[in-house]
Amino acid sequence: MPEVTVKLTPKQTQAFRLLTSPESLALLYGGAKGGAKSFLLCVWLKAWIISLISLFSLKPTPYPIPLGFVGRKRAKDFKDTTLEDFKRIIPTDHYKFHDDENEIIFYDRVKVFCGGLDDRKKIEKFNSANFAFFIIEQAEETEREDISVLKATLRLRLNNITPPYKELYTANPGDCWLKTDFIDTKLPHHYFIPALYTDNPHLPANYRETLENAFRYNPVLLKAYRDGDWTAIQASNQLITEVMLSNLKGITIWPKYMRRILTCDPSTGGDECVIYVIENGKVVDELMLHERDTMKIAGEIIIMSNKHNVRSFVIDTIGIGQGIYDRLRELLRNANIFSLNSAEEARDPDRFSNVRAEMWWKTMAQIQDRLIPYPEDEELRRQLTAPRFKVVNSNGKILMEPKDETKKRLGRSPDRADAFVMAIYRLPDTEPVVEKDAWREEGEPMGVRGGAMSAMTA
Repeated sequence: MPEVTVKLTPKQTQAFRLLTSPESLALLYGGAKGGAKSFLLCVWLKAWIISLISLFSLKPTPYPIPLGFVGRKRAKDFKDTTLEDFKRIIPTDHYKFHDDENEIIFYDRVKVFCGGLDDRKKIEKFNSANFAFFIIEQAEETEREDISVLKATLRLRLNNITPPYKELYTANPGDCWLKTDFIDTKLPHHYFIPALYTDNPHLPANYRETLENAFRYNPVLLKAYRDGDWTAIQASNQLITEVMLSNLKGITIWPKYMRRILTCDPSTGGDECVIYVIENGKVVDELMLHERDTMKIAGEIIIMSNKHNVRSFVIDTIGIGQGIYDRLRELLRNANIFSLNSAEEARDPDRFSNVRAEMWWKTMAQIQDRLIPYPEDEELRRQLTAPRFKVVNSNGKILMEPKDETKKRLGRSPDRADAFVMAIYRLPDTEPVVEKDAWREEGEPMGVRGGAMSAMTA
């Protein structure tokens, strides 16, 4: 089998020695950004595979024996991050990857299942699996129930040999079961090795500054991810808190320019279709519809925009929103109409996974800096505090949880919050309000241009 030489940091060496010892154990490694967790994961996986092949005296076979599992909470995250790190770190002549089966085959002798704990078919297979080890990256994302089914697989016995069973978890600080088992209680045969960015000599010299810039609006997360403080985070990553919103009470904002925008988050499946008119962050008018007819929704938007002399619009164009956007473009040819697809690439792709993450983070920053008036609507405030986020790489890249997960926690879709956040995100792109409607011909009602009539006047 081919060999590869690597140089480990002192913390990685300490972890590696535990993970290759004859003791069955669980190891939590990490606790901050930049601690080179993924590198340890990949190097130990390959080294332990070689050790097990030698221990069991395995030969090449058309049917490689499954020895373990490596993954994350979500399959997509594993494929986008952990698997890419593995391919970058481990030479290709050491393994074969079967994408269809989500298997990594080593030396034609053994295989490791990989993917996400959200794959129910894979979880069902675990009920009959016999493993010698498993690895979970970003384990703070998991629940104890996710891990229980994996623990039950540690029962492999091959050629009358019982190996030492190993559990490796890499994680950032979080108020979760890991903190209970490895730090607060410290169960038998459970080890925690903290690894900070200062333990990684391969990071850029300005990495501390990178972390501090990434989390300057959230000192709790900064303390956790820079300093590895597991006591800093008391709950799952809540982007906007009630305290942040309460701090907006009583403030007076005097902007240099008046900026006004109409925002619409169309509804699906019985949710609210939210239409807001927002001036410098303040909701000045609203309309909640339970309507899927794009022509009717476009008509209501035009009525409200005429009422408030709105010339800038932002429309969520996922799903039925595209039809609303197209109709407004047809009727309001001189208006400033923004199409927003939250799944598209962010303006700053190094910091944000997509537009959704970017617009929510920037709204949080404005709330934190007290640049937005206090939202009077209690339901809007409740929805603003519902979404959670996570950091997906060591540079602090932000990913918002899927909207469906927020909906499950909230009991409803956060449509008001999404409409509000869309407006805050696009408000800086609008022209300052000039009360005389110079973009229309004198006396021409908004919604009529070149013979086209709005749905409400047709």
